[in-house]
Amino acid sequence: MADNQPREYDAIIGGQVPPPVNGLVLGGIEGVIRRLAGADVEQRIAALKDALQYGEPGLELLIQALQDTTEKVNQTAYLLLRNRRESKVKQSIWKYNPWRFLKCLGRLYGYS
Repeated sequence: MADNQPREYDAIIGGQVPPPVNGLVLGGIEGVIRRLAGADVEQRIAALKDALQYGEPGLELLIQALQDTTEKVNQTAYLLLRNRRESKVKQSIWKYNPWRFLKCLGRLYGYS
């Protein structure tokens, strides 16, 4: 009969409940990728912040997140990348349109 118990150095993947936002996900950049693929927006935002710890692969994930369909996720990616000096990042930011996040607070009537 096979022993299905985890050993000392085994990574354990949880059930259907995502880990807490402030929790730790083992697996380095793979863990970040896994969290970015999840449905929970707050967890994806936390994963973007963690991606910066992984150098070039982390920057690639942040650049990809600029195209995310969730506004909060791609806005967070933009905020994390906007002051970076790498040419690849600068090109991605240049193509990105941050003005779409501005909201109209009011209108002045009588002016054209």
